[in-house]
Amino acid sequence: MLLLFCLITVISLSALSQTVVFINAGSRAAWGNQQQLLIDAGGNARYYLREVNGPVKDSIIFILSATQLQSFFEKAETSGFFTLNTSYDGGAVDGAGIYISLNNSGRKHSVSLVNTDVPAINELIRWLNSLLEPQKIVINYGQFVQSKRR
Repeated sequence: MLLLFCLITVISLSALSQTVVFINAGSRAAWGNQQQLLIDAGGNARYYLREVNGPVKDSIIFILSATQLQSFFEKAETSGFFTLNTSYDGGAVDGAGIYISLNNSGRKHSVSLVNTDVPAINELIRWLNSLLEPQKIVINYGQFVQSKRR
């Protein structure tokens, strides 16, 4: 009986710890900063700011509420994220971009954007940034704005 309880607990915890939002944003060159945001199904979030191929410069762990996470997935639906192409490339050799991978109850989609502009991505990231505002995090991509917590 104890073994069954432990097995169920491990399965439940692994389901909650499944990453449902993964974002990597920032420089696509050999220099500059990149941001990484991971959010699991329970709303547990980890944010990192690091130099490209370098050390972590800043990090924070926080929690998004179930309502906040659901509102983000609803914005992904209404903005058309799940119907976007998987890749958008402006053709420049270096620059900035963003990679977004979402898993909303098994509906998975990923988009990579480099040196170009996609209005649906802008809308989704604006919404995400509003959710991240209490943590003083701003996800930056495609523009040269200081990408760190204030």
